[in-house]
Amino acid sequence: MIEIFVFSFLSVILFTPFGFILTGNIKYNLYFFTKELIFGSILLSFIAILINFFFPLNLFVNSIILFISIIVLINKRKRYINLKFLKFVILISILITCLITESNVYRPDAGLYHLPFIGILNSEKITLGLSNLHFRYGHTSIIQYLSAIYNNVILKDNGIVFAQAIIASTVITNFSYQIHKYILKKNYCFHLYLLFFILIFIFYKMNRYSEYGNDAPSHFLFFFFVSEVILYLNNKNYSLVNNIMLSLFVIQNKILLFPVILFNFVGLKSNKIKKLFFEKNFYLLSFFFIIWLVKNILTTGCLIYPIKETCIKNLKWTSIEKVDRIAIESEVWAKGYIDLEPEIRSKTNYETFLNDFYWISAWSKKHLKLINEIIFPYLVLCLLILLIFYFKSKKNYQKKNKIEYYLILISFLTVLIWFLKAPLFRYGYSTIITFLSLIFASVLTSRNINYKKVNYTIYSIILLGFVVIVSKNLIRITNNHNSYTNYPWPKYYSMNNENNKEVYIKKKLNYKEILVPKFGYCMYVKKICTHYDTISDLNIKKVKNYDVIFYK
Repeated sequence: MIEIFVFSFLSVILFTPFGFILTGNIKYNLYFFTKELIFGSILLSFIAILINFFFPLNLFVNSIILFISIIVLINKRKRYINLKFLKFVILISILITCLITESNVYRPDAGLYHLPFIGILNSEKITLGLSNLHFRYGHTSIIQYLSAIYNNVILKDNGIVFAQAIIASTVITNFSYQIHKYILKKNYCFHLYLLFFILIFIFYKMNRYSEYGNDAPSHFLFFFFVSEVILYLNNKNYSLVNNIMLSLFVIQNKILLFPVILFNFVGLKSNKIKKLFFEKNFYLLSFFFIIWLVKNILTTGCLIYPIKETCIKNLKWTSIEKVDRIAIESEVWAKGYIDLEPEIRSKTNYETFLNDFYWISAWSKKHLKLINEIIFPYLVLCLLILLIFYFKSKKNYQKKNKIEYYLILISFLTVLIWFLKAPLFRYGYSTIITFLSLIFASVLTSRNINYKKVNYTIYSIILLGFVVIVSKNLIRITNNHNSYTNYPWPKYYSMNNENNKEVYIKKKLNYKEILVPKFGYCMYVKKICTHYDTISDLNIKKVKNYDVIFYK
C-alpha cells in the first residue's frame, strides 16, 4: 500500500503541470490545482492520440513526454514547490491509494476491450480498421489513451491503472473544497447546493474503483463540466473555450453523453461567440477535435462509430453492414431485448422491438427496477435534507435567475435523449443526478434558510462521505488477504483471484501475429488481441508502413 501511495504521489506531481498549458496562471489553491490536473489529463489524452499516429505509446516514447512536465515544474517551481501544492498532492494520493489498492478492474468490459486496447496502444501505432478485429475497439474511450501514456519508466505497466482513480479523486476534492469556500464566505448559492447534492450521490454510489470502467470517469467529468459552466456564467474571467474542450472530452469518453454540449449554449451571446476566435486555446481545441475525428476514421471508417451516416463507404476497411448491425444491436441490448421471454424474442425482430415504444415493457421489467433501487435511497436522503433545511425557513422574494431554469431544461433534455436512445443506468446516471440536483438546488435558493443548520448538515454529510470512501475500501483491502500476481496493484492480468497471466493462442493473420485468449479474456497484454476468434473473415496488408485490417 505504501508503494501505491508513493507512485500515486509521483503521478499527481508529474501530470498536474500539463494542465498549466491550458489553464495558465491561476491561483494557488485546491480548486485550481484539481482543475489543472483535469485539464492536464485532457491535454495528455490528445498528445497520446497524436503520438499514436506515428509511434506506439511504449515505455520509451511515454518517458520522453515526462520531460515536458519536468520543464514546467522547474520553470514554475514557485507554483509547485509550496505547502498548498503539497497538501493537494497528498490528499489526491490518499484517495487514489484507497481506490486502487487490491482492486479488481471493471468486469467484464475491462478484460474484453479496455485493457486489450491499452495493450495495443502500448505496442502498436495506429492500426487502420482495428474495429474490424473487435467491434468494441470502435467503442473505446479516450481515457484508454490517457491510461496508455501513463505507462512510463517511473510507473511502468502499473501506470495504466491511474487514470480513472485520478479523475474520481480530483472531482471529489474539487467539489468538497468549493463547498467549503462557499460556506466560509457565507455564500449560500445555487452552485453550492448543486455540488452538495451531486456529492451525496458520488459518496453513495461512486466509491469503488472496480465499478468505474469507462462509464464512471465520464460521469465524474460530466458533473465537473456542469459545475464549470455555472462558474463561467457567474464569472466572465472563466474560459468558454476551456468549457467546450471539457464537454468534448466528456463526449470522447462516452459518446452517448453527447447532449452535454448543449450546456455551452446557456447564456451564450453573439459577442461571446466572436471572442471564441480570439481565445488562445480555440485553435488548439479545433486541432484536438480534428485529430480525434481522423483517429475515428482510421480505426473504424466512421467519424462517429457506430453511426453509419458518418461513415466513409469507399474506404477499404469500412463495413457499413457491420456498423449498422452493431448500432442496432447496441440499442436493442440497452433497451432490454435480451430480457424478453425466449418465445417472444424468437418472434420479435429488432425493428419491431424498437418501433412505437414496444421496448418499454421489456426495459421496465429489469432496468427500470434497477434504476429505482439505486435512485430511491438517494431521493429519500435528499428529500429528508430538503425538509431539514425547510423547517422554519422563509420564502425568498428575490427574483429567480432565469439561468437556473435554462440549466434545468437542458438537463431534462439530456435525460430524455438518454431514455430514448440508451436507457441503461450506467450510461446516463450523471444526466439523471444532475437534473435532480439542479431542481433541489433551485428549491433551496427560493428560501431563506437557517444557515447554521445548513453548515452543520453539509459538513456532517461530506465528512461522512469521505469516511465511507476510505473505510469501505480499507475494509475491502483488510478482508482480501490476497497474495496474487502483481500484489497489491489492481488485477489487470486476468479475471481470476490469483491474477495469473492469461494463456494465449497465437494465430497468424497474413504476416501479423494475433493473440486469442485460451480460457478467458484478453486483459492487458502488449500485443494485438481479440476475444472473438473471427480473424478467418479478415485480411491485413501494409499500406505505407501502416497495418490495414479489412474484410475479405
